Amino acid sequence: MIIPIFQSAQYVDEKGYLTSYSQLYNDELNSTLRAGLSDNGWTLPIVTAAELTLLEALPPIDRMPNGTLWVVINADPPTAVAELVVKLDDGTGNQTSALYKLTKTAYP
Repeated sequence: MIIPIFQSAQYVDEKGYLTSYSQLYNDELNSTLRAGLSDNGWTLPIVTAAELTLLEALPPIDRMPNGTLWVVINADPPTAVAELVVKLDDGTGNQTSALYKLTKTAYP
């Protein structure tokens, strides 16, 4: 989910109403949040293995925290195989994280 970046601009007009820019920003933000987060489920980001490698190579302050989930697809549809990957502490006690592939079994 790409959250729109807030720009420093006049937020309300002289009557106290949102400016058209502010309204557009709020509409985009609300649409993005509704599309990704709801009581009906959360949408996970879909990335390739190469993109996930790039995400993990970001500076530590920009890396995603433990508990982050991705859907990793390594081929073009319709033959693409989707895998769930989660980032968790590796259990060594060294504050080191690792990526783990979740196995799929039929639900329930």
